[in-house]
Amino acid sequence: MAASNSGAGGGPISAEASAALGEGIRLVFGRWTALQMAVENQWGGRNSRAKADELGASILSWFCNSRGPLYFEDLADMMDEQISELFNADFEDNSIDEVARQLLIMHEECLQSNYSSIERLRNSHVQGNAVSQSRQVFGCAAYQFVGAFA
Repeated sequence: MAASNSGAGGGPISAEASAALGEGIRLVFGRWTALQMAVENQWGGRNSRAKADELGASILSWFCNSRGPLYFEDLADMMDEQISELFNADFEDNSIDEVARQLLIMHEECLQSNYSSIERLRNSHVQGNAVSQSRQVFGCAAYQFVGAFA
């Protein structure tokens, strides 16, 4: 996972910020084509939706319970390991890095009671199903993932 190793602020997060961050994670996951393909195609078995929710809960817990600085590499590596374990998948499209960066920024904003990026996600219209759109673009090569962020 290539990126800088500068740490983001860790520390206590308010209940309001935690709830907003949880919503933000769900909104980002809903736009993440590779993850939605894994869920829709049941790469994690019949309970793939629950596994995606488990991934989101793990990430939220990581943000809320970490002490000290939060590092991009730690988050991206944790996400990569969990996706591999939960879905037996390796997202080779760099979308894990994109999502990790977006979530770190969102966390920093939440620490400052700034929920504007979450509000933008909430108010943006997801145009159709991300998985269906990627299949239209890639045809039979739908296994090649693309990150989908509005």
